Amino acid sequence: MTLLSELQKRIRMNLDTQLVLLLIASILLFAALGRPTAELERDVYRFVFTFDVTQSMNVSDASLHGAPVTRLDFAKAAVRRTLELLPCGSQIGLAIFTEHRSFLLFSPVEVCDNYTAISTMLDKIDWRMAWAARSEVAKGLYSSLSLASSLGKETRVIFLSDGHEAPPVHPEYRPQYSGTPGEISGAIIGIGGSNPTPIPRLNYEGKVVGNWTAREVLQVDTYSLGRGANVEAEPMVGVDMSDVARRIAEGTEHLSSLREGYLQQLARETRFDYFRPETPQQLGNWLTQSTFAYHKATDTDLRWVPGILAMLSLLLAYVTVTAFRHTRPV
Repeated sequence: MTLLSELQKRIRMNLDTQLVLLLIASILLFAALGRPTAELERDVYRFVFTFDVTQSMNVSDASLHGAPVTRLDFAKAAVRRTLELLPCGSQIGLAIFTEHRSFLLFSPVEVCDNYTAISTMLDKIDWRMAWAARSEVAKGLYSSLSLASSLGKETRVIFLSDGHEAPPVHPEYRPQYSGTPGEISGAIIGIGGSNPTPIPRLNYEGKVVGNWTAREVLQVDTYSLGRGANVEAEPMVGVDMSDVARRIAEGTEHLSSLREGYLQQLARETRFDYFRPETPQQLGNWLTQSTFAYHKATDTDLRWVPGILAMLSLLLAYVTVTAFRHTRPV
């Protein structure tokens, strides 16, 4: 009878322990479902991503998972990966650049609450948004900085482009930034390969119908071409036009590659950082470093705390059952 009583006592104790642990686990799971939050100081980010949507961004010299993709598709994949890595409380806005200015699609919004909306808009960005067949990259960058000036000092402009100006710029008559360098922070992201590649011509359905030829593209800057007047191609003051015919004949502006040196020059002049990612993951990792972050008190999701405690309670309940099965009263 003593042995039986001891066994019954241990069974009751074991059951009581299991019930308590299961009850605790249930309470913790319900607490997790309530999505508990707390305001905590943490590193967050506020970006406006400006996409170059001009025709050279349709060149397929980038790579995703070993397959060739257009520069624009690579840029979008890189921003999507960044979106996935950003902590809640961070904000993202999207803009496009074409012709000589940038256009804000929407101001920065919180990434967790608006993930679907941001992702959907990313999908819809493409070359059809361009309203002119020009690509004045420097002016587009400066326009993007002007947009950001009204969005708060924490906003970082991330300008994604291959740096291909069309028509070309005259080295002595480049557009100059009228703002204060460093007043707006951000980075220029170089997109594209190093080898000159034909620029495809697409119909409105997005199908390639050929490539732009040398005769269809301005091979020299407009200053070198002179200006229309009573005398054809009247020289501009201070511009040497003596070798224009040779430069046009030898021009390669119908081919496109990443103009990295030019983008780096623009980055220096605006006190921006410059980065050339080889994979979308690299851009996400680079942008989520502390250099681009700022401290902010934000609602932090604490569901993981009761979730982990609930798992530990269930694990202890299981261990209690297992230990009892392998134990016999003396």
